[in-house]
Amino acid sequence: MAEEPMVVAIEDAGQPSGETDFRTRVERMRATLDDANARFSASAAVAELNALRAYAGTRPELLPERREILSMIGAIASRSSLMEFEDGLEPLRELMILGEGDTRSPKRRLNDHYTYAELAAGQAWLPGHSGGHALAAEHYGLAAALADGLPDYTDDQRAGMREKQAYELHEAGRYEEALAVNRDVLSEGERLFGAEDAKLKTVLTNIAQNLHAMERKAEAEPYLVRVQGIAEVGEDIETVQDMLFQRGVLAFELGQPAEARAFMRERIARLEAAGDPELLATAKEDYAELERRLSKP
Repeated sequence: MAEEPMVVAIEDAGQPSGETDFRTRVERMRATLDDANARFSASAAVAELNALRAYAGTRPELLPERREILSMIGAIASRSSLMEFEDGLEPLRELMILGEGDTRSPKRRLNDHYTYAELAAGQAWLPGHSGGHALAAEHYGLAAALADGLPDYTDDQRAGMREKQAYELHEAGRYEEALAVNRDVLSEGERLFGAEDAKLKTVLTNIAQNLHAMERKAEAEPYLVRVQGIAEVGEDIETVQDMLFQRGVLAFELGQPAEARAFMRERIARLEAAGDPELLATAKEDYAELERRLSKP
């Protein structure tokens, strides 16, 4: 039977009365955050941590606690829907600058890199923040490197971090690097699950997108075929129709109009059989658009 959530009240205690009080409060906050069953106010927690952060300042003797405080603020910001990305990125940015000589556990440092990556990846979709994709890729990679040495993480989890790293590399326009990472992820996935497992659909699709972005379009087709084949076995009509669409677009771009029409028509037929009116309407619109483009001189 699952434990009931424990509500923790975080009081406004103001500035610490001294180093003993300061360290006690840092430890108490860390214990609260590490308790998976604890529920608390994010705003109250951040207010307490900011008071502790102000007390620590840049005093060298309080550097270990300062690192913990910055880490905790970042973690809370990543969990709270009421906080902005920058509320977590700013303290984690400072934490990364303080990285040299960090004696905290590898798992704690891994969590910081992963949280930093998650926040940067989220912010990257906001106007003016596209540089966050490269930052996210860097820190997913650092998290994955730390995971390699930790038995707590499975091979599947490590591959998942690298899959995220590759996605962010792609979004940053670093397609060759993304392709190299994705191919490693695919190789690991095939080793773990077999060549036809449904878990491989995402990385196979991502490799096709990497190749397409690199103008190696003909090389992308076999990966789309593999995804469609896996989806056919799993009766995943949504993925099947998506692959038929992507293969149709690819055929059009490769100057193969007959093949493009065939894929788009098959997509419509499959969706008619499946009885999905919303996707069917989209498929018909896409086919009409294909015909318009093919009719242009």
